Amino acid sequence: MMIPVLIVLCEGQTEDRFVHDVLAPFLRARGIVVKSRILVTSKKKNVRGGLIHYAQVKRDLNILFGEFSDNATEKYWFTTMFDYYALPDDFPGFGEKIADPYQRVQHLEDALKQDMGYYRLLPYIQLHEFEALVLSNPDYLLDEYPNSKEAVQVLKKSVEEKKGNPELVNGNVSTAPSKRIFKALSACNYSYNKKKVGPEVAGKIGMEKLMEECKHFGEWVEKLCYLGNSEEKMDLY
Repeated sequence: MMIPVLIVLCEGQTEDRFVHDVLAPFLRARGIVVKSRILVTSKKKNVRGGLIHYAQVKRDLNILFGEFSDNATEKYWFTTMFDYYALPDDFPGFGEKIADPYQRVQHLEDALKQDMGYYRLLPYIQLHEFEALVLSNPDYLLDEYPNSKEAVQVLKKSVEEKKGNPELVNGNVSTAPSKRIFKALSACNYSYNKKKVGPEVAGKIGMEKLMEECKHFGEWVEKLCYLGNSEEKMDLY
C-alpha cells in the first residue's frame, strides 16, 4: 500500500506553523504524511510569506509538482492554504461577481484547479482569514493574554453578529479578522503575536471543533482525510 503524502503551499508563517503543529498530527493519525512550504515572495532576496500576485502561486505550485512525484512507496497530493481576505485580483476567477461567500470561494478554488490543470491539486482558500479559526473560540486567548477578558468579549460579539459563524467575520484593512484581534488586545495593552499565538489557539480549540465551527474549513479537512484511502478511486470534486 502506498503512503499518501500531502504537500501544503502556505501563504505565510502562520499557516505554515498551523499545518506543522495542528493539521499534520491530525492527518498523520489517519495515515497521511504532511509537508509544507511557504510561498516565495522574493526569490532574489530569499523572502517567503505573503501573497501579492497570482504568478507566485503558479510558479511555486509548478515547482512543487516537479519536485514531488510518486515513487514505489509514496503517492503525492497537493493543496493550498491562502486567505480569501486580500487575495490578489489577478487570481483565477476573481472577476466573477458571486454574492454568497461560500459559493465565491468555491469558485476561486475551482478556477485555481482548472488553471493549474492537475487533478491531484485540492485547493483551499480560508474564509475570510486564518483568524476565523481563532474566532472559533477566542477564550483560549486568555491563556496567553490573561487580562484580556474585555477583548475576548468584543471578539465573541463580532462572531455573534454573523450568527455564530466565524468564517463570515470579514472586513477591510482595519476590520479584517486579524485586525480585530490586534485592536481588541491592544485595548487591553497586549500585542497579538499572530504567527505564534494564532496556531497555538487553533491547536487548543482542536481540529474537531474547528471543523464544526468553520464549515468550509471542515469540508476541506474531510476531503484530505480521504487521501488515506487513496488506493481507491475517489471523486474528490
